[in-house]
Amino acid sequence: MSFTKKMFQKDYICPYCFDRHPIYHVKFRCSNDLCEEKEVDEKKVKFQGNRRLRKENIVLKYDLPEGLFQQVRTKMPSEMECHACNQNTTVRICPSCHSELPSTVSDFESLIFAVIGAKETGKSHYISVLIEELTKRTGDTYNFTLEPLNDNTMERYREQFYNPIYRKKSAIEATRSARSDRNVRLPLLYSLKFYKKNLFNKEKVDKVITLAFFDTAGEDLDAENTMKTVNKYIYNSAGIILLLDPLQLDYVRDKLPEDTELPEVNSDSNEILTRMTNLIRNAKQIKQDVQIDIPLAITFSKMDVVQQILDPSSSLKFPSRHEDTNAFDLVDYENVQLEIEVFIKEWLHTGVLRSLKSNYKSYGYFGISSLGHNPGEDKQLADVKPYRVTDPFLWLLAEHKVIKTNSGK
Repeated sequence: MSFTKKMFQKDYICPYCFDRHPIYHVKFRCSNDLCEEKEVDEKKVKFQGNRRLRKENIVLKYDLPEGLFQQVRTKMPSEMECHACNQNTTVRICPSCHSELPSTVSDFESLIFAVIGAKETGKSHYISVLIEELTKRTGDTYNFTLEPLNDNTMERYREQFYNPIYRKKSAIEATRSARSDRNVRLPLLYSLKFYKKNLFNKEKVDKVITLAFFDTAGEDLDAENTMKTVNKYIYNSAGIILLLDPLQLDYVRDKLPEDTELPEVNSDSNEILTRMTNLIRNAKQIKQDVQIDIPLAITFSKMDVVQQILDPSSSLKFPSRHEDTNAFDLVDYENVQLEIEVFIKEWLHTGVLRSLKSNYKSYGYFGISSLGHNPGEDKQLADVKPYRVTDPFLWLLAEHKVIKTNSGK
């Protein structure tokens, strides 16, 4: 590829299979239900793991433009005529997995946020409550709306995340492995729209970010080979929220009262961090002396249970200040950093701090509670009272300069 082409060519990442393609590499699917030409889309079936081989509208191969000027253009083709029915279609699909691409894929920035952690660290609860908080509360502060981009996202969030917690008042069952559940392979896709007022005091869309959230089963992180197979999105992500459960750490378990309901001890947190780091380095071919440029949010979950062993003046006993203004509060952030760095030394070991510093260009520490209380053996929930759940997410947005920061001065 010539230097000129490298300079101007715009790429996109499919939010389903995470293959990267030049902007003009795209296929279309005929959208005319009356089109007589149907086919079994074997590439889509293989990717989604669906054994039902039903016929659907045909896939149309878009002819690549000729010449350097055409191929370095930054606009994805928006429609194509079906050769079978002569009707135009605007349904664009990924050439690798044949999943339908979001309408925003070529027009706006896309950010893939990975939420990972060992089994029972509360990943599903975190995603459920995070999306609810962003939709119902945080959007008013930062002047944005969070909107699902497709029916699958709406249905899956409602059935697997929202209904269990907010309607049935019950803890969410553990996420199944992506190796056995094809739904886990699909992200929750959202459009984050920021607004500002024009000269006539009317709100208009200022910028749009496409977000992809994943809920990874803990067992999919237990071996590096498995991570490489089913967690391809991790090394293509724009930010990683790594959930650590303090209730699985020996130091914390010994400090808590004997009647505290404790989870089963699962994968070692440091092992998951090491596997994740190795996966990113190997996949992106990053040398050991070069820092990874994916922002990493080290996030301790279930801090409501741990509060009883914290110092009374702990910042983690109070709500964050990031919701007070439409900017990420750096004073609050720095206070939390200093405190959790001490926790890591006590709860884990100093080698974790050294590993983070040497491997990651940007990382931050956070403490959150998705539910506000421990569900207990019956898995039933009282009122959901989350705190600080948006902190790591807002930090990632600030790292990408999507939202402003406030020094408090």
